[in-house]
Amino acid sequence: MGDRLKQILLIEDNLGDAELLQETLGENPMVKIQLTHVVRLREALNQLGDRDFDAILLDLSLPDSRGLNTLMRVQEAAPKLPIVVLTGWNDETLAIEAVRDGAQDYLVKGKVEAEWLVRSLDYAIERKQTLEALRESEERFQQLAAQLDRLVTERTAQLEQALHFEAMLKRIADKVRDSLDENQILQTAVEELASGLGVDGCGAGIYNWNQTKATIAHEWTNGGQSLLAQVVEMAQLPDVYGQLLAGETFQFCPIAIAAIERPVAILASPIFDDRGILGNLWLLKPMEGYFAPPEIRLVEQVANQCAIALRQARLYQSSQAQVRELERLNQLKDDFLSTISHELRTPVANIKMATQMLEVLYEKQAIAAGTAEGQSDSAIAPNSLSRELAPNSADRYFQILHDECEREIHLINNILDMQRLEAGVEPLELSAIQLQHWIPHLVEPFVQRMEKNQQHLRLEIAADLPSLISDPDILGRIVAELLNNACKYTPSGEEIAVALDADEAIVRLQVTNTGIEIPERELAHIFEKFYRVPSSDPWKHGGTGLGLALVQKSSQLLGGQIRVTSQGGQTCFILELQRHWPQTGACEGDRFAASDSP
Repeated sequence: MGDRLKQILLIEDNLGDAELLQETLGENPMVKIQLTHVVRLREALNQLGDRDFDAILLDLSLPDSRGLNTLMRVQEAAPKLPIVVLTGWNDETLAIEAVRDGAQDYLVKGKVEAEWLVRSLDYAIERKQTLEALRESEERFQQLAAQLDRLVTERTAQLEQALHFEAMLKRIADKVRDSLDENQILQTAVEELASGLGVDGCGAGIYNWNQTKATIAHEWTNGGQSLLAQVVEMAQLPDVYGQLLAGETFQFCPIAIAAIERPVAILASPIFDDRGILGNLWLLKPMEGYFAPPEIRLVEQVANQCAIALRQARLYQSSQAQVRELERLNQLKDDFLSTISHELRTPVANIKMATQMLEVLYEKQAIAAGTAEGQSDSAIAPNSLSRELAPNSADRYFQILHDECEREIHLINNILDMQRLEAGVEPLELSAIQLQHWIPHLVEPFVQRMEKNQQHLRLEIAADLPSLISDPDILGRIVAELLNNACKYTPSGEEIAVALDADEAIVRLQVTNTGIEIPERELAHIFEKFYRVPSSDPWKHGGTGLGLALVQKSSQLLGGQIRVTSQGGQTCFILELQRHWPQTGACEGDRFAASDSP
């Protein structure tokens, strides 16, 4: 301790012994010790509480305490101070026990020399400091050992958890990547996460195409209300879905959710890849718990695996849909080839038959003429021959030739029109059409046919219709095809209605026929090429399935659209056209003006 004045507390009830110690120390001027003398233990304890000392000289036999109990009480008051016991010549055994109980040394009263006393105090102080340092070192070692044990335990638990999570991730990845079913992928992820993390709830939501709604596709709950199949408006939870749409994983404690009875902590992670957000995973824990970083990383990795698997499943489903569509188109092509072969062969057969009948007829006419020259004027051909040579027979065969030629030409024109429309090379010749006069003129050729079929025609044309800028030839083909369909498929006694009206921007034409209804599942295909509604032609009218496809293509070419409704025992085709053709120049002139009306 160098040359610093040592502060020693002397606890001694014998004043003579105390004075002797002070005199002994005073004999040597080199000794730098200051004694503070007290007689009672109570006084000593007060001094220890008020001042700092370097060591204690202690007599075990005091007026208010005796024996080893005195040592124990002093040690409790000053555990870090060295204690040297003062004892009489006949109390040395007690002094040795005191050393065993923690005193640094003992001195026999009456035999103490200054040098010996100083050396004993110095050694006691050094030993106490050494023991205290050793004790502190041992405590630090024990703390470090305990900390190391704790770190080893924690690290072991972390490694075990990491191995568990790695095995779980591999198991989930293998399962979802082996599946091409979206439902199975999400169900696997939800169930594995719920089981592996021991959460109270887990679910998966799938977003719609424009990311405005989330549907709970799969869930696992440990009791509580189910959210399965519920649709969530994402705009109602902007804080939650805003972060998910930004690709962020986060956990939060919602203030209140109606379907959850107790406070919970929720972890939400988006299912996304470089092509966008597909949905999200969510997990529930009691509010007092939280999701540790390894759990969050695991959920993010599972979400990534789900995104990959979902993309693969959707790609597969898309390819399967394309395969089915190609198979359907191939079947339509086969049906079309079969139908077109039949449709082309039938007129040719009828033409051939009519031609042969005309040949037979003219041969009989020639024979009859030769026979008439060799007979008398009174000879008359048989009645049967007269009937065969009747003029109406030739007229009927010529009519067959005319009709079948028209049928053949119409069929070929349809094929050529479709080819031009699909190639985008159909020319447009725009002019102003006065619809209130033009439509009756267009319907007129069908009136006789409807009367023959015992069908009723009803025209509903607004009186104040504006003129329409369009191509009258193409529009005429559209209307003619709709009327032709109505005549073909309307039963006897039913009605065909043609209605025409307009507003400031749109001209609307409706062709409605009663007595027949198209199944709802067929309406989506009604305008496809070569498509014919199954079992909807009880009259066996035939056809190629090009008519309505041409109608739709032509409507689009004119900047309009056509749709169909079928319910309540009637079918209605609705054609809507813009009144004014965009960026049109001067029209060729009004066609079918008021003065030209039939």
